[in-house]
Amino acid sequence: MKNSPLIETIIETISERILSGEYPGGYKLSENTISSEFSCSRTPVREALKRLEQNTLVEIKYRSGTYVKTFSDEENLNITEVRAYLESLAFRLALERGNDTSRLKQYLDEMERCLSLSIPDFAGYGRAHYAFHQEIVRLSDNKLLITLYESMHLNNSLALIYKKLDPEGISATMNEHTLIFNYLDTRDEVNGPAFMLAHLWSKRERLISDAGVINRK
Repeated sequence: MKNSPLIETIIETISERILSGEYPGGYKLSENTISSEFSCSRTPVREALKRLEQNTLVEIKYRSGTYVKTFSDEENLNITEVRAYLESLAFRLALERGNDTSRLKQYLDEMERCLSLSIPDFAGYGRAHYAFHQEIVRLSDNKLLITLYESMHLNNSLALIYKKLDPEGISATMNEHTLIFNYLDTRDEVNGPAFMLAHLWSKRERLISDAGVINRK
């Protein structure tokens, strides 16, 4: 049951709708509606929703229903801080390994394609963006690091879909990711690690700026 194509199709469909913004945070998912759409019983739907909850895309509330997951400012900040140092370490290890970066270039090209459309494909950009950063982690060849990174389920975070980017922001983010690729591809151990950390830490500063100063005292 857990590996059935039907369940995977339901998961993929709902994930796409959440990531595209069709199902916003707090949106209630109906088991009956989903069952009707996929012409199936509620059993595979419930299994799919459990998997989606494990991936932090939805939240199942007892005697209430299943809702699209929303993250607090504090949760997003915590994830961003941990992510910054995990990926920075991965970048440094990837430099040492000197593995093939061709797949990284493919994801970079897809990011650029999605943002260059007359109506930017932010959902597609979000997927390619995550795959780009995930590939850097994979290139570290550190199994524990990869496991820790995957456990955060960053591919399911709406923060990866930069819907608020203006043309200037779109250009800036592509320039930064191009530099990250170039530093890794040329194995620049002097400028690469520092730039990688600065790139990721700037996301933390943006979250604080957008949400206001977060008091942790």
